[in-house]
Amino acid sequence: MEMNYEDYCRHADQMVEEKFICTAAGELGPLGKFHKREDGAWEPVPYAGYSIITPTFLEDRANASFYQALCPMQAAFRHMISSVEVVEAPLGALHMTVARLISGDVFVRRLKDSREEELLLALNRLFSARMSTGPLMYQVKGWSFFPQGVLAAVVSPLTRADFGPLLAFRDGVYADKALCDLGVERKRGFDGHISLYYIEEHLPPAQKKILADAVREINKKFFAHPLPFHVTRAEVRRFHDFTGYCRSAAWPAYVF
Repeated sequence: MEMNYEDYCRHADQMVEEKFICTAAGELGPLGKFHKREDGAWEPVPYAGYSIITPTFLEDRANASFYQALCPMQAAFRHMISSVEVVEAPLGALHMTVARLISGDVFVRRLKDSREEELLLALNRLFSARMSTGPLMYQVKGWSFFPQGVLAAVVSPLTRADFGPLLAFRDGVYADKALCDLGVERKRGFDGHISLYYIEEHLPPAQKKILADAVREINKKFFAHPLPFHVTRAEVRRFHDFTGYCRSAAWPAYVF
């Protein structure tokens, strides 16, 4: 399920190629995490759970320069797609997922309001037992589409030595018996990205082409070279929907 270093780097490079972007845009469908009200505004659909993520934009001091560089990209993108309606991820929700834990119906059935403290205790024990590896160097290669209706920045390791510790961390999470007993499971391999926009309508081909052309232009203009992204912390965060990821200062956090 997890890619090795070479395969992952090829995958990340392929995702920002123009041919891939055009094909992926043509396959876009609604994500289903936002609902349009009668007044035309988008509101989030309840979807709760826990995840392990990098600190969110407003709290990620290690990546302040990257997020600052992201702002003019988003302004340019909004101008280029003015005739296409997408849902923009709130700035305070921007992050990279390190390891998904539990969400949706499984979270409601297994943990909500009954065993959440057990989850936090199990993660605290796991993090406390792990040795620090030192900060990991990653890089943002450009923007691309994920077929479930997500436009994201693609994140890739700088070297093999930066990839191995992150995979080892994920392996530790998904192999932990206490977490498995609570319903945590690995449903997909690591695919580093920072979600920026969500597609929530069935778009006609002409609008999908506008999106693809805009992403290709963003990559040409802003990603002549990859932008650095530092993975220094993996924090346990709770979410109620796709608009925010909260945490208590007492909750587990692993420092690489």
